[in-house]
Amino acid sequence: MNLLVIFSILSISYSLIDSYVTESELEEFVKRISPYKADHGRSRVKRKLFGKAFRTKEAIKKAFEEEFQAYDKCLNAREEERKSLENTIRGLLALEGQKVRLGCNLCQRPDQDLTKLEIIDWQRLRPQDSDFEFVSKDDGRVRIDSETRDLIIDPVDVLDAGQYFCINTYYREYEEIYQLDVLFRERLKTTKYEDVESGKDKYLGDFPLVDHNIKAFTAWSEWTECQDCNKKSIKKRVGLCMVTKIQKDQPILPFDLPIMELYPDGVPCRSTVLSKEIASIKRIKNRRSEVTMADCYKACPTTPGYTVVTDESGNITEVLEAGFYSLGSKPKLPPLVIRRVLYEPINKHLILSCPRSKKYKSLIRWQNGTLVLNPLTIKRQTRGRVFLDSINRLHIRRLRMTDTASYNCWSSKVHIATIKVIVTDARNDVKIKEYITYSGLFLTVFSIFLICVCVFCKKKKKTAK
Repeated sequence: MNLLVIFSILSISYSLIDSYVTESELEEFVKRISPYKADHGRSRVKRKLFGKAFRTKEAIKKAFEEEFQAYDKCLNAREEERKSLENTIRGLLALEGQKVRLGCNLCQRPDQDLTKLEIIDWQRLRPQDSDFEFVSKDDGRVRIDSETRDLIIDPVDVLDAGQYFCINTYYREYEEIYQLDVLFRERLKTTKYEDVESGKDKYLGDFPLVDHNIKAFTAWSEWTECQDCNKKSIKKRVGLCMVTKIQKDQPILPFDLPIMELYPDGVPCRSTVLSKEIASIKRIKNRRSEVTMADCYKACPTTPGYTVVTDESGNITEVLEAGFYSLGSKPKLPPLVIRRVLYEPINKHLILSCPRSKKYKSLIRWQNGTLVLNPLTIKRQTRGRVFLDSINRLHIRRLRMTDTASYNCWSSKVHIATIKVIVTDARNDVKIKEYITYSGLFLTVFSIFLICVCVFCKKKKKTAK
C-alpha cells in the first residue's frame, strides 16, 4: 500500500504542475511513504495537565509518579535502542517547498523545562567534505523551535538534503539522526486513461536490471477528485519512477548503496539518495514518471429542503428554508476571504502560496483578476515565466510592471484568498530617495543661510543704534 502513495514525492517535478494535486494530499502521501513516521514536535514523555481533575495533593502526587514512571520507561527504551544492532538513522522524504520538522523526541524529565535548558543543538554533515557544522538557531528559513528544540526548515530546498544530528550537549551524545531526502524536478509522460483502456497507449512497465540487482518501476497514486461538478471534467493521478533492490539481501553492483536499507519500498529515480553511478544508468536516467488523466462527472451539492425545528415536547416551533437559521442558535459564519497586499521589486522571482489550502481537498485554482490561469498552458503561453508548481504555488519570474494585479486562489467554489501584487521599479525608488535627500540637503543649507542672514541683520541694527 505504501508504494501506491510514493508518487507524492514527485510533487517536486515541473510537470506535477499538470497533475495539479493539492498540497494536503501530497504531504499526507509523504508521511505515509517515509520510512520514519514519528509525531514530531513532542517529547516522548507526555506531561500531565493539572486542572480540575487534580484537586487533592494525593492526585497531584500520583500524577507526578506516573510521569516519572513514563520517564524511566522512555530512558530504558532509548537504552535498548542503543544496544540493539538495528539501524537508528531515520529516513525522511520531503517535497521541495514544504515545511519540514525534525524532532529530537527527548525523554524529558518531568521537573525540567526545555525552554529554560539550552541542552539541545543540531549539526549537519556537510556533503562536500563530510565535516560537521552547527545549524544556525534562526536564519529565517532554518530555525530551532525555542520550546521543543525541533529543527524546522521552511521551505525546504534540494540543497538541504543530507544527514542531520540532534545532539544532547549535556550528555554529549546523539538523540536522533535523520537522513533527509529532497527530490529533483522532472518532466512527466502524460497519458489518457481511456487510451490505455482501449489499447491505444500504455503505461511504463517494470524493468529489471539484473546485472545491478535493481529494478525500475512506477508506483501510482490514487485518483484526485473531479475538477468541476455538474459537467464533464477530469481527474488525475501520478506515477512515480522508483528504484528498488531485486534481491534485498544482496548488494547493488558495481558499487553497493547501504543507505537503500532506510527505504525498503524503494526510492524515487530523481532522489538525492541515489549515487551518481546508479542515477546515470540509461534505463533509470531516461525513464520518465507519468501522469494520467481520465474523464469524470461529479454532481454539485443540492440545495437542502425545509428544516423543521421542534421543542422538547415535539411541537413544531420553526420551519426554516434553505439558507436561514434558527432563532435559537447562532449561525456558523463562512470563513472570510484572506486579503493581502505585497510590494515587490521589478525583476524579482515572486512565489505566491494559497493560504489555508491544506484545509481543502479539491483542486486549487488561480486567477489573475477574473482570468483563470490554466496550469496546462500558462507555462507555454508565457515561455516559462509564469507557472504553477507541485504544491499549487504560483511562480512569476522576472516580475514586470504589468504583473501588478490581484491574484485570487479558489478551492472548488470557495474563494480562499486575494493577494494584491504591486510591482515597484527600484530605479525610480532610488531616484525618489536621491531627490528627497538632495531636497533635504538644500532645505538644510537654505535654512542655515536664512539664520545667518537674520543674525547678521540683527548685529547690523545694534551697531547702527
